[in-house]
Amino acid sequence: MTTEIDIFIRREGHPDPAHHKVEDGLTVQALKLLLAGGADVVGILLFEEDADEPLPDHHPIRRHGHGHGHGHKVLHHSRCRHVHVAVRYAGRPIERAFGPGSTLARIKDWAEREFGIDAVDAAELSLQLAGSTDRPDEATHVGSLANCPDCRVVFDLLPTVRVNGGGE
Repeated sequence: MTTEIDIFIRREGHPDPAHHKVEDGLTVQALKLLLAGGADVVGILLFEEDADEPLPDHHPIRRHGHGHGHGHKVLHHSRCRHVHVAVRYAGRPIERAFGPGSTLARIKDWAEREFGIDAVDAAELSLQLAGSTDRPDEATHVGSLANCPDCRVVFDLLPTVRVNGGGE
């Protein structure tokens, strides 16, 4: 009996993941071909969530964990090997390259450490796409926000918007 696993694929330009059921042990190369639907897969990379390096083509996709909420994989499908991320806070920018499957939670944690922000203040901050009012969810992959060939995203680290109850 073949075991199927649930995988969720996030892609460049698509904020929401696509769900697929695949055979446990399917190789990365076979998954790329499946996702491409017959199109060329040269230059396409697959990353595990929060990994900075792509999975090798011979790597088997395996089920992990047991019970509710486990046994699925979250992968990122990208043409970008790395996404160059800049975060601006209090007039100071920092930059670093991340794998496209890096979550905004990971990037925010890195930025808070680099800026020396304590945990109490950090709880009141969120990442906002520069030049917009968009504050993507922390589970969003940075590669979903970057476009190839630029593979670059700029964020502002700003106080979280609080909505207070109305009084009338």
